[in-house]
Amino acid sequence: MQTEQFRQIVEEARSAPSALNTQPARWRRKGDTILIGCDPAAMLPVSDPHGVAAGLACGAAAEATSLALSARRIGARFTDLWAQDDHETLPGLRLAARITLEAQTDPDPLARQLAERFGHRGPYEAGEVDLYGWTRRDAILVTDPTRRDWLAELHETAMMAHLGRRAARRELVSWLRLSPRHPRKHLDGLDRTALRLSPRAAVEARAVLGPLWRPARMLGLTERMAGEAAQIRSSAVVALFHRPASDGPVRAGRAYLRLLLEASKLGLAGWPMGVLTADRAAREQIAQRVGLGPDRRLVQVIRLGRAGARPDRLVRRPVEELIV
Repeated sequence: MQTEQFRQIVEEARSAPSALNTQPARWRRKGDTILIGCDPAAMLPVSDPHGVAAGLACGAAAEATSLALSARRIGARFTDLWAQDDHETLPGLRLAARITLEAQTDPDPLARQLAERFGHRGPYEAGEVDLYGWTRRDAILVTDPTRRDWLAELHETAMMAHLGRRAARRELVSWLRLSPRHPRKHLDGLDRTALRLSPRAAVEARAVLGPLWRPARMLGLTERMAGEAAQIRSSAVVALFHRPASDGPVRAGRAYLRLLLEASKLGLAGWPMGVLTADRAAREQIAQRVGLGPDRRLVQVIRLGRAGARPDRLVRRPVEELIV
């Protein structure tokens, strides 16, 4: 593989999703091997203390890499290395996965969706969507309003409890790019466009999540500023993505990306509701209500709906930051 081809593959694979658009995955090429590491500086120690979301993002990046290789008819063998907790092979990074290049292969049909998928916080366009034929053993698709409303309420409760912690608010604010002058506005984190906030709402959000949280909470304004119930209720479907309890986050991340790409193929854009899986009580309530046994783990909850045209550009780190 030539250097320029490798750069092109990373450029396509960097479209993989990550919590708060932190983009923790890093790439290194060694001959016929591509190593993927996780940058601890792009992890969320308060919201994701066990690194589950970071591992999920690195697994999605690994699958995106395999798909980009597939589009060039290059086969790829994946090895999950997350459990080894290796911080020496890639100094400063946690080794997440190894992709070994193999013989020629046919392109994966989902490879073309890498350039089409995007996240959308909502609200979503009204109207029914055609989910005919879309079934997965690792996803329960919630379409009835009653269960969707219940998930919206559960999400609001869990989110307000999470944001009630000052450290959690500070971590969130550190990844928000609400000012048009923020130096990393076009590189990572979440900006006004991603959050669907007006300039005035962005100013209010910075104040409420910062020094005005306590008085805003007392006045009942935090739900209006930080809540997402309306967006959740406007979605066409909520996907409850679950995997075998024995699966690590990197392996689960590969399947997670494929679920999002399949949704994209159906014309749907998604937004993760990560607090529902980070909060143990919420995760257990959902598992009990939908009948997930102890052999399965709820990995992510994603709301999906029609969102119109894809943004002109995605906020992504430059390739120079990602290749180490």
